[in-house]
Amino acid sequence: VILFYFVQKRKRPRKAIVPPDGIFDLELLGLFNGKTGPIFMGVCGKVVNVSSSENIKVGEGYGRLWAGKDATYALAVLSLKPEDANKLDFTLKQFTDEQRTALAGWYKHFTARYPVVGRLREYDGWDFSDIEKEAEKQRPFGLKEESAEAKPEPSSEEPVMLRAGDKVKLQGLEDENLNGKVGVLRSLVASTGKFAIELDGDDGTVQVKPSNILKV
Repeated sequence: VILFYFVQKRKRPRKAIVPPDGIFDLELLGLFNGKTGPIFMGVCGKVVNVSSSENIKVGEGYGRLWAGKDATYALAVLSLKPEDANKLDFTLKQFTDEQRTALAGWYKHFTARYPVVGRLREYDGWDFSDIEKEAEKQRPFGLKEESAEAKPEPSSEEPVMLRAGDKVKLQGLEDENLNGKVGVLRSLVASTGKFAIELDGDDGTVQVKPSNILKV
């Protein structure tokens, strides 16, 4: 009887309860998937409550990829592959400058717009200070640049989440001939961290960074 008691106690499932010390591990984070708890996700060692996001819903799109999971690596390399969620076998040094910038932009978005409820134990010892510093000058991808004279106002607008087949417009490129061009997003080029855009009017295909794309 005593042995049975201890076996049952050991196998008792964990519940989606925010730990008092705010320290999560991937197993506990997985319970906050929108089904057994609210929707939490991890980014750069932080755990954020994204339940209010219009783009992260249970069982669909980004929710299917990142709800209850760590998205750090996927956000850096702009990956929509399920296997790149909860990926820990990487280092920040292996990212290109563009990938670090991408990660910083998403870190700023998620930690500034949604409540940070804790941190991930698996990232203990990691130093994200350079990403956090870079994030200070980043803005969510897909949003228009604020006017220098405009006064910043709080906004509940979600950043534009891009998908293959979306109609987009190019902006902020060094080649002025490309700015304002409209095309269709075809794919993510993993080796460069850029999106391949097929331009309208037989103008060919170009590769651009996420920050140079505005969804139309």
